[in-house]
Amino acid sequence: MSDLVFWIFSYNRGEFLQNCVASIEQCAPQCAIRIFDDNSPDPETRRILAELSQRHQVIYPSANGEQSKHGGLYANMQAAFAMSNADDLVCFLQDDTQLVRPLSSDDIQQLAQFFATSTKPCFIQPAFMRGCNKKTDHSLTRYDEQRRVYYVDRLKNSAGAYYSDICLFRLSDLRAVSWQFITRESGNERQARERLGQMAYWRDPFAAWLPNVPAFRGKKQTLALRIAQERRRSGFYPIVPMTPEQNQAFIQRAPTAIPYAEDFLQVRNGEIAQPWIYYPLQGSAPLKWLNSAETKLRKWFGR
Repeated sequence: MSDLVFWIFSYNRGEFLQNCVASIEQCAPQCAIRIFDDNSPDPETRRILAELSQRHQVIYPSANGEQSKHGGLYANMQAAFAMSNADDLVCFLQDDTQLVRPLSSDDIQQLAQFFATSTKPCFIQPAFMRGCNKKTDHSLTRYDEQRRVYYVDRLKNSAGAYYSDICLFRLSDLRAVSWQFITRESGNERQARERLGQMAYWRDPFAAWLPNVPAFRGKKQTLALRIAQERRRSGFYPIVPMTPEQNQAFIQRAPTAIPYAEDFLQVRNGEIAQPWIYYPLQGSAPLKWLNSAETKLRKWFGR
């Protein structure tokens, strides 16, 4: 059976990174963990990275790596892709995600079997779906009983039908089609539509995005982001992992119970409004405008 390897991409959020790693150690102790940090300058994050390096491989990019509004994320993803072993199943996570239920050898075998019986290379989405998208996505979501996966026909969206930055794949499949991660989620979505099968949303997801997290764009926080984060009380809201009993009930649920995060998961640090928010500027047109204006000014003045 193929090994499942987790790559975590991090920047300047040591507490989140520590939580993500701990969740994998708890829920999937049989799996390897590799951390790709985007040269975080924060002292506390650096301390946590040093501590984690005693147990797991920590990698840093070269100083002249490709940058985008997501920092060096896609260059780092491509570097991790190139460093991975050909026989591996690979799961890409970010520091604001975590595992939320026990991952058994049967789960991994089912993932391997899915790829072994696929007629075309594709990505798997291993994370719970976002409740904030339920209104638009519910009618677009269909269940494939034979393959035991969901498909979300977001064919008019810039991402989410064929590709997601949080993803799981069989490395040999993507290398066979000369896949390379390129800048922006939308860019990877376009090339995935051209070269891969539709992304499968795993029937029994085992990862989740943490809600209401602080955000960076290009390793910076604009005034608009800071205002939005204060208004929404953005912070560290880790998810409580499922107990064995909860996990078993979740796996045995009817497939009509689409796995939206808020319906099955709860956060540890108090209550937060539902549906969960994943980006501070979500739903705020004036702050989005301010954020865009400041970003453009920074480009003009080279800051």
